[in-house]
Amino acid sequence: MISHTNNTPPHRYLQLARGQSPIKWAALGLALLLAGCAGHIRHLPEQAQVVIPDQWEIDKQEQESSPEQAVAAQVKAVNSGWLETFADDDLNKYVAAALARNPDLYASAAQLKGAIEQVTINGSLLWPNMRASVTDSDIENEVNGVTTDIRTVSGALDISWEADVWGKLTQRKKAAAYSAKAQGELFKAAELSLVANVSRAWYNLVTNKLQLDLAQQRLDSFQRTAALIEENYQRGLRSALDVYLSRTDVQLQISALSETEFSYIQSLRAFKSLMGEYPDTELAFKASLPSIRGTVPGGLPAELLTRRPDIKASQLFYQSTVANAKAARRDRFPSLNFNGSIGDSRDSFNQLFDNNNMVVSLLSSLTQPLFQAGALRSREDQAVYQAEEAYAQLVRTTLNAFEEVENSLSRESLLVDQHHAIKEAVNFAQGGLDLALDRYQSGIENYTTVLESQRRLFDSMRTELNIRNALLQNRIGIHLALGGDFVSSDNRDPTADLPDIIAD
Repeated sequence: MISHTNNTPPHRYLQLARGQSPIKWAALGLALLLAGCAGHIRHLPEQAQVVIPDQWEIDKQEQESSPEQAVAAQVKAVNSGWLETFADDDLNKYVAAALARNPDLYASAAQLKGAIEQVTINGSLLWPNMRASVTDSDIENEVNGVTTDIRTVSGALDISWEADVWGKLTQRKKAAAYSAKAQGELFKAAELSLVANVSRAWYNLVTNKLQLDLAQQRLDSFQRTAALIEENYQRGLRSALDVYLSRTDVQLQISALSETEFSYIQSLRAFKSLMGEYPDTELAFKASLPSIRGTVPGGLPAELLTRRPDIKASQLFYQSTVANAKAARRDRFPSLNFNGSIGDSRDSFNQLFDNNNMVVSLLSSLTQPLFQAGALRSREDQAVYQAEEAYAQLVRTTLNAFEEVENSLSRESLLVDQHHAIKEAVNFAQGGLDLALDRYQSGIENYTTVLESQRRLFDSMRTELNIRNALLQNRIGIHLALGGDFVSSDNRDPTADLPDIIAD
């Protein structure tokens, strides 16, 4: 009911209303529809809801046996520049080559660039869209035998713009920005993985070369033993059975050498491909495995969430889906659009828009979706489900990261003990072989004892090489799992130049 306390006649209110601009009417319509459009998407947590312990399991075990040592290890930060801890110039050279030529890293960089461009594409929707058009027509008109040539040049400038009243366009730009940031983290993860994979492939290659050398040494040893048995047989000191057994062992070692050689060639080709080179077998290097010294500081478990690029990428992708869900919700709200145009027609192009006789139009419209057979609601629900899926993936990525760290830290402790034991086994096996050969020469032992002693020695030496490589592989895995950078530098953010538009 309208009050008349200000002495304004009722019909004057109608006249005032009729005199309002379309924009004011649009604002009034939006205000009236606001109550019917209010609502929120289902609640989704901001971070992964994972219970994180105060320390790693290995630290708890050390604390029980040596509290002072455990506390000292816990307060140390995660290594940055871990590649230098191997003190391997060849490895540093190959890592630099792989970073420059690896095709997978190149593809990851391209994906990052494309994601950054998508931010600009989505952000352009916040600005007016302007399009210019020019039409040149030439018409011949014949009247009473007289032909007239009529030429018309028309030009128009069309402008359209949707006001981001509810912020849905901003949410889509946010979603693109989150995705670009996530791609930046994935690029860093690809870099770290590439460096780790090159390091692993390099030490696998070195190990296979050492195994090849060992297989040749093993063959040489069996050949020397076989020659000794042949000599004793010719002198009537040994039986033909020993000769057959020794010859059999030599052939078995020749077969094993061929298999070991192929393993080496296969690892060399894989290493070349990883560096972005043709997988040939041309690579000269000195095979040597560095020794593992000390332990890797693990830092605090909670810090893993801010170091691991894959966790950060998963978090950003999740935030991107939440922003898309908010935008999908607001697609159901009214939209306010403005359309305008400026047009002119003249006889020539250079006369266009040179006077005040241009045609100008400006229209505004308020559109409220009424019936689309449930499509808008389903798109909103679909976007929310995608956000829920992204959250589940975030939790899974986070749990996998903690699992990788715990397993790597525990495995290193066990590998150290295993390596100590196998080195002792090598020493004992060498002593056993020396004694077996002496006793065989004295006629006390048979050839079977010598054969078994040789096998135990070389099997132990082969296992020792594999464990040394396993220690290196696991140490690389620890650095990768902890999210430590392979170079000592400030935090490298490939999306540092991305506009800061993702704040709430």
